[in-house]
Amino acid sequence: MLTERLEVRTPVEGDRDRFVELFGDPEFMVFSGGVLDAAGANERFDHMQELAVELPYAKRPIVERATGSILGYTGVDRFEFEGSTRLEFGWRLIPSARGVGYATEAARAVLAVLEREFTGTVLAMIDPENDPSKSVARRLGFEFWKLATVGGYLDEIHRREVG
Repeated sequence: MLTERLEVRTPVEGDRDRFVELFGDPEFMVFSGGVLDAAGANERFDHMQELAVELPYAKRPIVERATGSILGYTGVDRFEFEGSTRLEFGWRLIPSARGVGYATEAARAVLAVLEREFTGTVLAMIDPENDPSKSVARRLGFEFWKLATVGGYLDEIHRREVG
């Protein structure tokens, strides 16, 4: 998926070192369950690769076209919520790539694929303190639904109907 400034693509094995680094970086992992050790980061990257084979809108690297640098990721994952397996749409960027529209630009590219391939509700979990992500969610058409504890953390749950 190409946008004006970005490529959102399938994760490849050559991306592993970058994502292991990012998943261990406190600034990248802010508003999450915290940093991962090397084993946890590798596991998370393995899951990213596996799901990307199955779902064309799964979480994928966001690559800045001008530099070829991986800036983060966007897309969906599955999670258990209120007794059902749901789709969670998310995005995460390195600090230097925040605030310039990259999250919205990349997420819109993935949402376009999602809208062609999936019908139903997609959820976004956002830390109540993460105002920039709430703004991105609104720009993407998500609406606040409720506060809920997911994985031991209180999150704002935003939802969007697709398809």
